[in-house]
Amino acid sequence: MASLLELLKYIDIISPRNYEILGKEGYVEVGPETVREQKKTTINRVLITVYPSSKAIAKASQDKANLIITYYPMFNAPTRKIVGLDLVRLRLLVKNYISMYVIGSSWVAAKDGLTDALSDVLDLNVLREFTVKGAGENLIPIGRICRIDQDMNHSGFINYVSSKLGIESVSFTGVVDDEVGEVMLCAGDLLNGQLLSKCVQEEVKTIVTGHLFPEDKLKAHTFGLNIIELGQFITETPGMRRLKSVLSIEYPDLKIEFVETEPITQTLRTYQADMA
Repeated sequence: MASLLELLKYIDIISPRNYEILGKEGYVEVGPETVREQKKTTINRVLITVYPSSKAIAKASQDKANLIITYYPMFNAPTRKIVGLDLVRLRLLVKNYISMYVIGSSWVAAKDGLTDALSDVLDLNVLREFTVKGAGENLIPIGRICRIDQDMNHSGFINYVSSKLGIESVSFTGVVDDEVGEVMLCAGDLLNGQLLSKCVQEEVKTIVTGHLFPEDKLKAHTFGLNIIELGQFITETPGMRRLKSVLSIEYPDLKIEFVETEPITQTLRTYQADMA
């Protein structure tokens, strides 16, 4: 067992707050917020997940876990009204005295965090860090510049990545016949136009990430970049699974479980008349 405060302090060590970017900070979304209350809150069991889905929260309730650590929050912005499924999830948390901590963007950049775990699964050779300036002018290693051992074009690289992650489809912006050189890897959905411009400056033409917003895809196309989007929850899963291993080593007497967040969107081929 450990106090909530003790756990949060350790998370701040392995996922430094000065690595936070785009305002996506770590915080207690549900549960005690003051140091005094966190110190008095004893954690018996922890559930780790990418997103606090109904399935994950129900699992935490059934297993009598009293802390959920998630990458994505339940609410992306302040809300005036909580209804429907959100209300059901929140009631379940409160009724069972389950706290919920959002680890935030710092875990993307942290050593052995989301991006490092993704590079390990993809078996890429990390050449150097891809850094950006944070709010305090400190450098944040938000991505990793990697290279693959074999020569291939983007069509082959997409198949390689898909097979490593066990996924059936990806989204691609670029030219599939272009040869793959250095690859910038960044888990999650943190890339924006400014970071894409920095890729161009560093002469990196291939990017692997979770998701890009439409306006940033247009910029990537204008810049001549090749973007591979792996989809929701795929890029974050290896790093959140690794967080479970890291905390289990640090707190061997604490019961910690990882619950996978399954993607809810599928890519389907449209029906063609000549296929009948």
